[in-house]
Amino acid sequence: MNIMRFFGFDGEDDYDDSDDYIEERKKRKSGRGSRSSGDSNSAGKLIIYNYRSETLSTDKIHLREEFNKGAMILVDLHELNQRQYEEEGKAFITFMNGVAFARDGVTTFIEPAQYLFTPGQGMCEVWPEGSDKE
Repeated sequence: MNIMRFFGFDGEDDYDDSDDYIEERKKRKSGRGSRSSGDSNSAGKLIIYNYRSETLSTDKIHLREEFNKGAMILVDLHELNQRQYEEEGKAFITFMNGVAFARDGVTTFIEPAQYLFTPGQGMCEVWPEGSDKE
């Protein structure tokens, strides 16, 4: 299952925010972040995170903060090889499960190497294909 199709993005013109996330992270590191102090509510926001071991320690803190503000986190581990997945990926998923558990959130297995963490019950529903609930 393609994750973009899962969220209803089928066309070539659909928006992919992964580049924006990387650019925002660069701005924060350089001290030029555009986040205002009044922007404390991330409810309804979806962060698509492609696992990178070189920035993991800072990414974990940022993802936890965004999750605690109400953002959903989609973790994609497809770039990892089998050894990296076993050594690093599983530990990261365990960390995110703990974050979700602490906030009474939900972890949803999307497909191998993709997990969705939602901070509240009922924020994510998976309907079977061809259902009448469209």
